[in-house]
Amino acid sequence: MKVLIAEDAMTSRIVLEEWVSTWGYEPICAADGLIAWDYLQQENAPRLLLLDWMMPNMDGLELCKKVKANDQGFTYIILLTSKNSKEDIVTGLDAGADDFISKPVQPDELRSRLNVASRILGYQQRLVELDEQKNKFLGMAAHDLRNPLSSILGFSQLLLNTPLEEEGRNEFLTIINQVSQEMLVTLNDLLDISVIESGKFDLCCESHDFSEQVRYRVRLNSMRAQQKGIHIDNYVADGITLFYDQERIGQVLDNLLSNAIKYSPANTVIQVFARQRDDGQLELSIQDQGPGIPDSKRDQLFGTFSKLGVKPTGGEKSTGLGLAIVKKIVVAHGGHVDVESMEGAGSRFYFSLPYSKST
Repeated sequence: MKVLIAEDAMTSRIVLEEWVSTWGYEPICAADGLIAWDYLQQENAPRLLLLDWMMPNMDGLELCKKVKANDQGFTYIILLTSKNSKEDIVTGLDAGADDFISKPVQPDELRSRLNVASRILGYQQRLVELDEQKNKFLGMAAHDLRNPLSSILGFSQLLLNTPLEEEGRNEFLTIINQVSQEMLVTLNDLLDISVIESGKFDLCCESHDFSEQVRYRVRLNSMRAQQKGIHIDNYVADGITLFYDQERIGQVLDNLLSNAIKYSPANTVIQVFARQRDDGQLELSIQDQGPGIPDSKRDQLFGTFSKLGVKPTGGEKSTGLGLAIVKKIVVAHGGHVDVESMEGAGSRFYFSLPYSKST
């Protein structure tokens, strides 16, 4: 983290720079308030400031006021001063200072105050990220649900107001049913990622027959795969018992299988394998014959709202949340998830789980 040190006394400035650098911060030094203000106008300016109260050209108090008046985010300011009366402290706080250190500065006190400031800035950054995520959720909900709701409203009005033959009614009902399912998938993804990100994500782990769960999920997804002429081959052996949350790992399997179906061309094969890794965990792989993933996009794959430009082969919808949910669930189990892919040669998504609670 960058720390801007504004101190006109050269000896004190050098000492502060040495301490701050030793503690792992990146010091940026200014000999007066004007120079410090110029640094703060630059891109990626420091958000943690050590300001001497008494400086030429622009003192620390004036700089404090100017920073807080123009602060676009949140800047944490520690004033360095020999002033220690209650009136002086109130004056500094009113100007926008967040903390004080009396001169001569003691290294242990300064290190502790900087660590507190760093934690506060970290919390504030996390709040900014959560607020941005909330806005993305709301934007996605509005965008992805508006069109299907309009379709449901339009077709239902036709059913209510227009005399139709049985075949026409069935066609409209089928469309309404399909659009409703797409809306449910979107809502479930938004709710799942919201719960996980809120920190209220609890696992209910017990011993389960993993082989049977894989068979069940393959059977369910095979019905959708058949609509595209895709066949799913399951090579997972019987008798594999793992300690995990059955519902959550069911989501992982469904997300990875549906993802493979979504991006596989018609009349291709998806293969499901399991093996024991050298670290003692079980690894499950799902190999497809889809278009593959560009190297430049692979690092973004498991991020929230990631849409990489690879289009589903059957016009299916994607929220960009499925793989983010997969990663968070697997990591919460103490496992690992990743992908191997080559453009034009398909992708292999795989995740690992410990065999028991103790591992």
